[in-house]
Amino acid sequence: MLFTAPDGVWLFYKVGSGVHVWQTRYVKSTDGGRSWSAPAELVAGDPLPRGPVKNKILHTSDGVWLAPGSTEDERHWDAFVDRSCDGGQSWQLSPVPLAHQTFSGQSSQLWQGLKDEALWENDLSRVLRWDGVIQPSLWESAPGQIHMLMRSTRGWLYRSDSTDNGRSWCPAYATTLPNNNSGIDLVQTASGTLVLACNPTGGNWGQRFPLTLLVSEDNGVSWTHALDVETGEGEFSYPAIIRDGERLHLTWTWNRTNIMHCELQLA
Repeated sequence: MLFTAPDGVWLFYKVGSGVHVWQTRYVKSTDGGRSWSAPAELVAGDPLPRGPVKNKILHTSDGVWLAPGSTEDERHWDAFVDRSCDGGQSWQLSPVPLAHQTFSGQSSQLWQGLKDEALWENDLSRVLRWDGVIQPSLWESAPGQIHMLMRSTRGWLYRSDSTDNGRSWCPAYATTLPNNNSGIDLVQTASGTLVLACNPTGGNWGQRFPLTLLVSEDNGVSWTHALDVETGEGEFSYPAIIRDGERLHLTWTWNRTNIMHCELQLA
């Protein structure tokens, strides 16, 4: 994950044999990516995958960095936010409370990747026991008012909110947005509109198509359909979306063989 900060460009990445034992490293560039510092642990000595896991860091209105992270073990998935008030020199972990369930259920239309053994875990009974939320995407509605949407195993996107600039979070709760246990990302326009990239289908490990953009004008309370980016059958997943002035840039994986990019003009 790339992040542009006042002191240069940061690249955060994971190392380890699998997601259950990931740790976070970073490198920095002060010359626009031409050269990079030596890799370093983000939080020295911490076995947890600190910092961002998939989606971009939120630079809040008062200068705090909020990195959306998550952990995965043999049964439970949990989200957190790592806060840095000193430009990435130190980090404080703020967990997102979630009451775990004992079994997350099964979709009637499983994602083809499970059948093709695309995961590191090939035992379907173990995969379907995983329960929780991961890979948050953050936005700020007003100073100190931070929100997140999260991928979940439960058929719906989950949400949590903070009223103290990410220091603490309310228990994660289900939204009305279907989620197939696939990644999401969102961006906020200059006017405050939220643009969410997702597969708007339900079911744990459900199908990963179409890839759609939804918009919200009321801080994520309600959403309307804006555009289907991919409509055919396939796997269109792990979207990432950013804003550059009046343009949006969206990337996603295409059937696990390519990374696609499109540029969209804001109306």
